[in-house]
Amino acid sequence: MSERALDGAWSPKKVAIVEKAFYSFAQNVRVNSKERGGNYPVAKHFYTSQKRFFHAVFHKALATDRHTVKVLKSRQLGVTTASEILDVFWLGFFDGIQGALIYDSNTHAASGRRRIENVLKSLPDNYRFPRLLSHNRDSITLENGSNLLIMSAGVRQTNSSGVLGRSEGLNYIHATEIRSWNNEEGIKSLQSSKSDFFDNRLYIWESTASGFNDWYEMWENYDDLDEIREFIGWWAKDDQRWKRSNPRFTKYGIDPPSDEEAKRIRAVKELYGFEIDQEQLAWYRWFVDPARERTDDEPEDSYLLSDQPWTESEAFQHSGSSFYRSDRLQQAVAAAIPVGYKSYRFWPGNSIIDCDFQQAQYIRETELKLWEEPAGECVYIVSGDPAFGRDENSDNSCAEVIRCFADGWDQVVEFASSLIEPHHFSWLLLSLVSYYATPPQNDVMMICELNGPGEEVWRHYKTTRDLIRDGYLRTQARQMGIGNVAGNVSSYVYTRSDSAHFGNSYQWKTNTQLKVQAMESLRNNFHNGLVSIRSVDALSEMKTIVREGDKIAAGRKGRDDRNFALAMANRAWEERKRSKLVRENRTRAADKVRRTASPVDRLALFNRNMLQDFFSVRQRQRQQARIAAMQRSRW
Repeated sequence: MSERALDGAWSPKKVAIVEKAFYSFAQNVRVNSKERGGNYPVAKHFYTSQKRFFHAVFHKALATDRHTVKVLKSRQLGVTTASEILDVFWLGFFDGIQGALIYDSNTHAASGRRRIENVLKSLPDNYRFPRLLSHNRDSITLENGSNLLIMSAGVRQTNSSGVLGRSEGLNYIHATEIRSWNNEEGIKSLQSSKSDFFDNRLYIWESTASGFNDWYEMWENYDDLDEIREFIGWWAKDDQRWKRSNPRFTKYGIDPPSDEEAKRIRAVKELYGFEIDQEQLAWYRWFVDPARERTDDEPEDSYLLSDQPWTESEAFQHSGSSFYRSDRLQQAVAAAIPVGYKSYRFWPGNSIIDCDFQQAQYIRETELKLWEEPAGECVYIVSGDPAFGRDENSDNSCAEVIRCFADGWDQVVEFASSLIEPHHFSWLLLSLVSYYATPPQNDVMMICELNGPGEEVWRHYKTTRDLIRDGYLRTQARQMGIGNVAGNVSSYVYTRSDSAHFGNSYQWKTNTQLKVQAMESLRNNFHNGLVSIRSVDALSEMKTIVREGDKIAAGRKGRDDRNFALAMANRAWEERKRSKLVRENRTRAADKVRRTASPVDRLALFNRNMLQDFFSVRQRQRQQARIAAMQRSRW
């Protein structure tokens, strides 16, 4: 096309012209539909799902001059069909497009090629549009010089996986069902083949979800400067409903929404502006539980939920049993997103004296997030999980700092990096310990994983601690404010749960039994609202954690480094700090009153605590007296 309005970057005028031309083109297209039969005029009744897809392309992406569209969808919504119609239009409307249409398998690629050819053949003879010039199993070429490669990514890794898009310059891509691709190298190759400057470039990635795989990583990691994401749920296909006249509505649609269903209906309305009606709810009930046997307390089938999700947060599911409740994770993420933090990058230098935390200039270089500076008269736990400590997939060294109360704990610092060396990680832990031990009367404990590089971290931690406490680095350390590792700092001592005596082994060494206990304890406290996790990254990791028997870990492509560092901190809190905090009634509410109340209020709080302590002591004395009397009576 040679119109001046189509030259250069995308403007509202250009979007309007191209969108109008597309819908005019679609009016002339006929397809073979599973639901509506052969030779069906597709534009006669686009599904809501297809309309949402087109709206995302034209009004969310191109109208803002963004050129990559990622679509997470439910199954059988007609989105792939809609995308294929757009493929043909784009190649014909813009001259010389070099495109690629990539399916997951050779079989699907062959079917897709036939559908593309049928779209072109269905156009009326008098309709002005570039016709098919040549075609074979690998490509389709139009009269205007546009070419579309037909490719298969493959559902299993092969020696040729990395050739996807290699030696090809592409300015149009339509990739479908990425969930089934087993071709990480091919995805990288395809990304490298894209044009970043051609004005009329367009890249569409659309797929259903299936576990935490390459598609999950693509969905989570996106560049909002050139990409948009669109979720299209099961509710967006108009046919997926049982009308009130259908006998199935009587079985599945009479009951009002349960609490769980009502919550999901509200979520869809709030997130996507779509109102689910009772006929649609009847269809969904029939689809996921045709026998009506499931109760609200039973978990849903993860496969069905992944295929027909209500929201994007439900889409990615593992085949195993999800360890954390999705609704609790959603609440935690919603609470965590507005909480601000300071971003830092850790520079280790040649010794702990040279260590420095510098303000991160970009999000991607952030290694440490700080939500709360140290406060006085507080209890903190610093937890360290070195990379590759528990297994070969734990490739991040992670440190967490939590602030402890009688009724829970709050996350205040998180560090994660795959580049830090063991001795540098020990300096990081010492720096955090010293920093949070600086205010007067603070109590700080450090717990560290000893497996793998962890033992070297711990040994170097002790050596450096002695140097800055009693050795030749003492003066410099105090001048720099990192010398507080003496009276108010302790190290975790492991004690077996079935032992009657205090342990004598420093730090933590994970095995299967201990990991299960630590993870179960963190989950219990998280579900019960005792812990405040502020890191969205940590909460995202928690989504990937599944349980299969006694194995609790992240699924494929997932990580659990942050999660397990928090689990160790939680164990140290429960085992070493909580009982004293409970005796002293150091709850979050009491701490807030202590820091904000007037002297009169503080005195009243002190007297109330003293009174509670007095009655607690007297109650224990009475119980001990009764026990002693019972023992004497037996004799």
